[in-house]
Amino acid sequence: MNESGGRTVELLTATTRAVLGESPVWDERTQTLYWVDIESGLVHHCRADGSAAGCHAIGQRIGCVALRTSRPGFIAGLERSVALLTLDPVEIRTLTAVDAHLPGNRCNDGKCDRQGRFWVGTCDQANRDRTGWFYRFDSMRDQLERVWGPFICTNGPAFSIDGGLIYCVDSYGRTVYVHALSSAGELSARRIFARFDAPDCGYPDGLTCDLENCVWVAEWGAARLTRFSPAGERLEMIRLPVAQPTSCTFGGADLRRLFITSASLGLDAQANANGLAGAVFAVDLPVGGAPAARYDG
Repeated sequence: MNESGGRTVELLTATTRAVLGESPVWDERTQTLYWVDIESGLVHHCRADGSAAGCHAIGQRIGCVALRTSRPGFIAGLERSVALLTLDPVEIRTLTAVDAHLPGNRCNDGKCDRQGRFWVGTCDQANRDRTGWFYRFDSMRDQLERVWGPFICTNGPAFSIDGGLIYCVDSYGRTVYVHALSSAGELSARRIFARFDAPDCGYPDGLTCDLENCVWVAEWGAARLTRFSPAGERLEMIRLPVAQPTSCTFGGADLRRLFITSASLGLDAQANANGLAGAVFAVDLPVGGAPAARYDG
């Protein structure tokens, strides 16, 4: 396994530091990177080089955002709901409540598949109880469907380039699973893709696929991203200057720039001595990714 790959890790934004940065998504139409700070209820944005940075306050925790096919704004997993979100001005239209019977839960990571369905996971905010689930929201059915669980904290998903596989993360179980995903959105043939139980491993968090169907996983607590082959073999690690990377996505003009979010949550001054925890980073790679899938509603 290549331990460094000779990669240069670039600090993308000089001033932005998230408490819990997550859900990076690249809008190739506007050449803009978006990401959220879950705990601060913020949606951030900037260009591929870190310029034109700004943010919008949502007024509540926000777990994830995904682009829409034919309309501006996003579908979002908010603290207690799935909603349509626009930023300028900030407007929220609730589509459905999430885990209404579980007040300790909130939405966490989420993405869209190639058919335009929105997949979102939930987690126990106390990081104690197995009350989190993966959900599917289909605009045609206009309903939220519980798909798989329970877990303490869900993360992902990510999708293979052809959309036939979905990768789902059980963060506290330290396992990434892969399922076959049908065109109708049904899961089957679940298997363990990768485990993170070695002493030097972190907790698997957000992830994405590249054009070779390799999977990049952020390892919370291990200060690194790891690239896996489609068979689950560890191929490469990129060391980061922060302990808690949270997720990653491809973007830039040629979709070969890997953007990486991170968190400062729970770190004291000594653990964050370089002041970079919560920043966004970028690494230019020889193999890029596909444009982000969009919600069809």
